[in-house]
Amino acid sequence: MSDKWLTRERLTVYPRIFLALYILAILFWLVMADGVFDMLGRPLGTDFTSFYSAARLALSGQAPLAYDFVAHFQAERAALGAELKNYYSFSYPPTFLLIMAPLGALPYLPALFIWQGLTLAFFVTMVRKLAARREAILLTLAFPVVFITLGHGQNAFLTAGLLAGALHYLDRRPIVAGVLIGLLTFKPHLGVLIPFVLMLSGRWRVFFAAGVTTALFAALSWAVLGAETWHAFLASTGKAAEVLNQGQVAFHKMQSLFSALRALGMEPGAAFIGHTGLALAAAATVLWVWRQKVDVRLHYAALGTGTLMMSPFLLDYDLAILAVPIACLAGYGQTHGYRAGLINLLCVAYLAPLVLRRLNMLVAVPWTPILLSFLLYQVARAVSEKRKSI
Repeated sequence: MSDKWLTRERLTVYPRIFLALYILAILFWLVMADGVFDMLGRPLGTDFTSFYSAARLALSGQAPLAYDFVAHFQAERAALGAELKNYYSFSYPPTFLLIMAPLGALPYLPALFIWQGLTLAFFVTMVRKLAARREAILLTLAFPVVFITLGHGQNAFLTAGLLAGALHYLDRRPIVAGVLIGLLTFKPHLGVLIPFVLMLSGRWRVFFAAGVTTALFAALSWAVLGAETWHAFLASTGKAAEVLNQGQVAFHKMQSLFSALRALGMEPGAAFIGHTGLALAAAATVLWVWRQKVDVRLHYAALGTGTLMMSPFLLDYDLAILAVPIACLAGYGQTHGYRAGLINLLCVAYLAPLVLRRLNMLVAVPWTPILLSFLLYQVARAVSEKRKSI
């Protein structure tokens, strides 16, 4: 398929159409809501229920109970009302609980709107900086994963913004980049590759700034929330693994190779081996790319893509991180010329979060791992071609 169809005019008009549809859908959902519950009886910003209730427990001096499923569910129902039927678990480390705690002092809906508004603004700002193009603002706002994340009330804007910001500041302000990486440790499975690429590329100031920030972040949460909170979190990690292995989060919602193999009927052990094989291959590719003296946007695109291939626990809103490789590869193409089909692949990656969950329900195929593999392959080919031309 030709990539000539994506003109500058269409690149301006299509995102505006998407954004208008999102706004109309959100307004409709809010108008049809009954208090904090939507017309389907679910809380607005579904997963935020978990964050908010954990924050309220922390403010009441009962932070360890955020990791007690029974007590946490009671806190959710106390916060939203007995109409709440489904439980939304809290499995994040106490560092994230420390971030969320101030929002527990507010009523639910103001807390939800502030959380979503601030983290979305941060995400758009950091992607705009990374892309270094004004057009990135509209394209990021219209990115379908934005609509998905708003619906879930999730933290994907924060995680993707921290990664994009860290990469933007990597060589400009190493200490700032390190601080952003240290803050990202509240979701540690999305930062597995970062220390390796920092060491490999000799960015030691970033590496040590990230380490110090991580230590201080953990120490502050220990001091504020208490040692018991960390003990409760560590004790709950086994339950989190059980949730993953037994498919207590529906496999079609997950986007990793592990979940795709489980949906195909594979046992947890075999599925984990298959996932690990792909993760190791992706990690090796990312590290190889970072060893090459090429445009740093290829480094960043490889890291953003590889990051999403590491963890067996990956949900569709986590694909907000796709903004990193999309922005970097689009910028690289603008500078060096687009390889055949790259624009089409970037468009598929841009739209993919909108349909992946439905595709997983219809046909149990590892759609997301295939897409990520194609993206990483494109990065590796661009690096190889650049090396040959030197």
